[in-house]
Formats: sequence, structure tokens, C-alpha cells
Amino acid sequence: MKPTVFRTATAITAVLMLAACSNSGNQVTPVSFDTIVPAAPTTSTPATATTAAATTTVQTTVAATLDPTTTAMSPTEGLTGPMFSDALGVKVATAPGIHTAGDTRQLLPEGLFVHLAWESDPNDFSVFSPIPEDIPILEAYTNASLAYYRAFTTTLNTEAPEFGQYFLDSGRKYEANFDQARRDGYIGSLGNGVVLRPYVLGDQRSDTTAIVLDCSLKDESYVLANQQPELAQLKTSGGIATMVLSEGQWKVDKITTETAACL
Repeated sequence: MKPTVFRTATAITAVLMLAACSNSGNQVTPVSFDTIVPAAPTTSTPATATTAAATTTVQTTVAATLDPTTTAMSPTEGLTGPMFSDALGVKVATAPGIHTAGDTRQLLPEGLFVHLAWESDPNDFSVFSPIPEDIPILEAYTNASLAYYRAFTTTLNTEAPEFGQYFLDSGRKYEANFDQARRDGYIGSLGNGVVLRPYVLGDQRSDTTAIVLDCSLKDESYVLANQQPELAQLKTSGGIATMVLSEGQWKVDKITTETAACL
């Protein structure tokens, strides 16, 4: 069955225009993918530390503040659509905050997931379905995210070869942040989970470049290595990534927070 594409040119153009008009002033968690990497927490500013990042003034913010667990929907039986390759994660039936049929993968047992929706969610306008041509781009973006979160929850460094494989800068933007967190005795926690929900802006894709928006669901934080995280409900967190085809491999060029990714 051919998947229904719920993305419209008008909606995509509106999001991109919002993304292009960003200005500072919003607060995000310390572990967001930022072009300007936020400072790692110190002993005087523990897991709740935040930092200013690029944001967009959005006229309608209902979906950005929507609790993804408030309305449960049963995924449509028998619906099919584009899927990741078998090499990406473990295919699971669903993930926290997911109410649509799609391809859902568990990337880390600690609670990292990615979801490709095959249908719209009437309660969440940030859910878009991909087309088959999107999959190599979305899989590369997901692998880059996996490299980051694996390091975030374990080594706190960018030495893994996946950083060089999926980031143009080999993850150098994260080194100072990781170093400080490690020195101060912190480690990353996924809390109740992180669910990536990326999609490609179709009218911005070329043979060698693409824009990925991701209104992910998150409960992540830095915690002291000997402490348990304070678990909370997943909240929406928008991001935008510029992808570049380099030597036959899609890689992340720039990635930053973008509230307009959550409609």
C-alpha cells in the first residue's frame, strides 16, 4: 500500500520560513543538539541547568506544549509504509508517546527510539509521514543521533567511529560539553525515554543536500553519576538539521534547536 503523505507544500514552506527567522530567548535542556553547544552542568548547576538557544516566535504553540501521553490512539491495523533498513535498531510495536502506525525502532535499551509515521495524528500536527526517497537521509540523521546519545549515556566523548561517519565535523562541537560533564562527575540519562520523529522537507531536498525537522519527545538530562534521574513526562523538543551528501554518505552538517519544528 502506498503511504499517505500528509505533508503539504504550504505547511512545509511556513515551517521553513519560521525556521529562517529565528532569534534568541527560549530555554532548552543542556543536551539538545545545538550549533552552539550548551555548557555541561557543574556541581553548582545540576541536572536542571538550562541554556539559551536559537528559537522562533510561533503564532500557535498548542502542539509544542502538548503532553504526548494525554490521548492514546490505536495504530491503524494493516497500514504499511516506508521503513528503515534492517541494520537500524530493533523493530518494536510502539514507543512512549507514539499513537500512529509506522516503523518504530528501539535504538538503545536505555530508552532511545525513532518513529516513522505512516498516518497523521489528529492530536499532534507535528507528525508527518515520509516518502521512500527520504529514508537514506532519515536513517543517516538517526544514526548521527544514535552516536550522540550512546556517547551521552556512556563515554562522554566523540571517539566512536560513528561520529566521523555521520557528522561532517566528526562531532567536534560536542567535545567541550562532554569534557566538562565528565570532569564534574555527570553522565547523561534518557529518563523516561527519547523518541525521535524526524521528517524531510521535501521542497528543500536536492541531490546533495536536505533539511530534516524533528519534533522529538524527550525526558533527558545530565545527572550525577551516583544518582538516579528524576523521571518526568516526555515533552516535545524541536530540532532542525542540514544534511549533506559527502563521499556517498549522508552526514549532519549543522544541527540546532528549532521550536518551529513542533507545530
